[in-house]
Amino acid sequence: MHIRRTCCSVAALLTAALCCAGAAGAAQASTYKSGASQVTVVDPPAGDRVLIEAGSRIRSELDAAGLSNQSATCAAGDVGAQGCGEIAAAAAIALSREDGLATIRVIATLPDGYELRRDVRVPPEAGGDDPAVLAVRAVELLRDIYLDVPRAVVPPQDGPPPLRASEVAAVAVSPAGPPSPAVRHLGLALSAAMLAGRSGLGPAVAPMLQVGLTMGRGVTITAAAAGPFGSVEDGVAGGARITEALATAGARYDIGLHRVRPYVTVAAGLHYIRVVGVPQVVPDPMSAALSPLVVAGGGVSVRVYQWMALDAGVVAAFTFPATNVIVGGEVVGRAGAPSVLGQLGLSVVFASL
Repeated sequence: MHIRRTCCSVAALLTAALCCAGAAGAAQASTYKSGASQVTVVDPPAGDRVLIEAGSRIRSELDAAGLSNQSATCAAGDVGAQGCGEIAAAAAIALSREDGLATIRVIATLPDGYELRRDVRVPPEAGGDDPAVLAVRAVELLRDIYLDVPRAVVPPQDGPPPLRASEVAAVAVSPAGPPSPAVRHLGLALSAAMLAGRSGLGPAVAPMLQVGLTMGRGVTITAAAAGPFGSVEDGVAGGARITEALATAGARYDIGLHRVRPYVTVAAGLHYIRVVGVPQVVPDPMSAALSPLVVAGGGVSVRVYQWMALDAGVVAAFTFPATNVIVGGEVVGRAGAPSVLGQLGLSVVFASL
């Protein structure tokens, strides 16, 4: 419903502006014919399901708005408003991907014959994986070109006189409906993690599994589990085999929407430690302890594909209280005071909600 309201609300503006632009093109170049389409929609790259559906939606909405349109096959970087192959039009819309991000290119011939083009990248967090959002953005970009650059209109060779630029800009545009809901992505990350405590505890290596749900604006809700981390610590009076594991839930904030994205993260959860041998765990004389845990840190994510990224990060892990491992009266390790957890792995997006 939102797409229909948006496109129909700009129908009067685009029809008037594109007709004027077509008339101007006829006065300046013989390549524009009276029977040509007002808008050329360039076929998206083959195999890109999202862009193909978005292109189909754009044409449907242009049809509903009463704007003649026609598809064309050519490279997005080569398309021009006055021609794509043998097809000429007053405006052209092309969808492509640059650095994995959906990119909308709108090229229009203004009423005075000038050509103006705009390229807008739409990241996944802003609806770049939603065909409906891409279609709305494309039509709005075409509308904005004629609203933002009012110019004197060149009179056509024949037919009724066109609207003046001030009249084109004054065409009533109904307020758009509520914005389309942001598309949320569910991702999974598998990493190799290394945990090191203090006073000689660790380091130890174990797998780490993370699940993330994007909330938009760079924010991701995360849940993670890592372990078991196993190490053997020796003291004067004997040795101890130590096993640790942790589970957390928190949030991550990506700084920027580029291919290389630094991020910060905070989370809370539980830390588990078990000691086998001749141990004494302080503050309780037990061989196992479960403690509240808080982690904070950061890292960097390098996007390989739109749905895949390499992640590397380091966090400090604080437990309450910190746990000492004592063998024969000697401290052979201390966990959570803080411990340091580093991870390197691969994350993939496997579902869109």
